[in-house]
Amino acid sequence: MSILALKGGKPVRKKPFAPWPQYTEQEIEGLKEVLNSRKWFSGMMGSEPGSKVREFEERFASYHGAKYAIAVANGTAALEVSLRALGIKPGDEIIVPAYTFIATASAVLQVGAIPVIVDIDPQNYCMEPHKLKEAITERTKAVIPVHFAGQIADMEKILEIAQSKDLLIIEDAAHAAGAVRFGQKAGSFGDIGCFSFQESKVMTSGEGGIITTSNKDLWNTCRGLRSCGRRKEYPWYEHFELGWNYRMTEFQGAILIAQLTRLPEQIAKREENAEYLERKIVEIPGLKHIKDRSYNTQHHSYYYFLIEYDKSEFEEVSRDLFIKTLNSEGIPAEVTYIPLPHVNMFLEKKHPFKDMGCPIVEDIYSKVITIPHPVLLSSKEDMDDIVRAITRIKENLSELKDLKTPSNKGYER
Repeated sequence: MSILALKGGKPVRKKPFAPWPQYTEQEIEGLKEVLNSRKWFSGMMGSEPGSKVREFEERFASYHGAKYAIAVANGTAALEVSLRALGIKPGDEIIVPAYTFIATASAVLQVGAIPVIVDIDPQNYCMEPHKLKEAITERTKAVIPVHFAGQIADMEKILEIAQSKDLLIIEDAAHAAGAVRFGQKAGSFGDIGCFSFQESKVMTSGEGGIITTSNKDLWNTCRGLRSCGRRKEYPWYEHFELGWNYRMTEFQGAILIAQLTRLPEQIAKREENAEYLERKIVEIPGLKHIKDRSYNTQHHSYYYFLIEYDKSEFEEVSRDLFIKTLNSEGIPAEVTYIPLPHVNMFLEKKHPFKDMGCPIVEDIYSKVITIPHPVLLSSKEDMDDIVRAITRIKENLSELKDLKTPSNKGYER
């Protein structure tokens, strides 16, 4: 048995996995076109006809099965604008899942509403519909299901519950561009869908976001809120409501047109490698690939490849020490978001919120390992290196007995 890299041995792998972000001549030509045009601004309303941003909005909406899209500065802005456009007011309760990036809850706070935190389904790490139902009160106005890691939440049940209680639905699809459930794409189930194009996402312009909807009134309202409360066909300095400057630049629009072109091909590649990797790791006791297995007409955009780690099968080596050891062998793996009830600003009660009790996410958080999506754009031989590294650790667990568990509270890539 070879010595683990963490103890001075040679790592399983030194070469990097597939690079991210990825680009081709299409991005380069698009950026040159915008640069040379000297039209870097997408217009007063944020996407005037003929602009790159408008072209991207139309392409993205069509691809995701929505009538309209509104490009914005980032995914958090998409959530904020959506909440305001739907008429959410201070004191309203908005139900959110416990396992998500802070923006899902902070956007609610930004408009003066109260996030109500509910537990997740251990089968897919998305919002548990029964917990949603239990959290509804007379103050509940909307629900924000998160399509965690790139798989769509149980929208059939969530829609049924929301419609029976006259609740609005905002899909947080930051992880899920291109994801499909029963033939329907993320962002087209609810009243509004919100996506992120921050650098780690499955399509990116460094920063950026977009809102999808099939409601023309919401489209117009979101456009005005995105651009300082303006209205189309009124002068530049006319402002009709409190809005933001959350416009996207023409450079971002050009990049995202190219990124969207390659998205289907990249999703197919991630799915192929994820299926291959799952077949390999299922043979290793103590590791379980987390994905929704309740239906098979799905495309999973695989923002994360999720692994649940059982330390009892690894001689009680902690999840965090296992990750550190895996990293030293040249394999990207990490811990993701802290459950919302444990985020400092909620622990310290700096902002109002309701915690409905989340024992499932409390348990899962100590077990979850994430492999970021660029790894899945590599080759099958690269997937084999992941398995080799895990196997090597398992065969040399005794080397880790004298090492302390690193402190790892989780982070957002």
